[in-house]
Amino acid sequence: MHSVFTSLDSIASYLNGESGKKAIKDLGAYIKKIEQEMQRVKNAFPLTLTEESRMHFIDLDDIKTDLKKTLLASGLMVDYDGEEWIEGQEMLEGLRPMGKLSPIKACKLLSRIMIKDASDFGYYEQQLKNGTLLKIFRAIVQDGENEKDQ
Repeated sequence: MHSVFTSLDSIASYLNGESGKKAIKDLGAYIKKIEQEMQRVKNAFPLTLTEESRMHFIDLDDIKTDLKKTLLASGLMVDYDGEEWIEGQEMLEGLRPMGKLSPIKACKLLSRIMIKDASDFGYYEQQLKNGTLLKIFRAIVQDGENEKDQ
């Protein structure tokens, strides 16, 4: 699968363009499926589970491969030096809270996850199951929805 990266200088205009809006729209269906699965696990266990325990019960096998293909071809990944972006690395390692993400920062985090998965197999799936990708997707989609309202 060929990965499509958008330059850091162009990502803002890409997100507002026709191709970017389509890529953002495509995330919507995946967001719904991820949210439903996380809610299913939450409802199934009346007690609070640790993140590691919860991840064991989350089953996203039916969408993870298609989602990965969609992400790699979407153009939502940014071409930048992720190794130099300490803030992003700390967010993904849980050392720094994500807080409210801008769409560009969310795209950079998405890129970092997908690139790291190439050398650390399973990293993408871990970020999918622990809810990090869901937060990133929401940040990207939310901004697109806000623009439609204006």
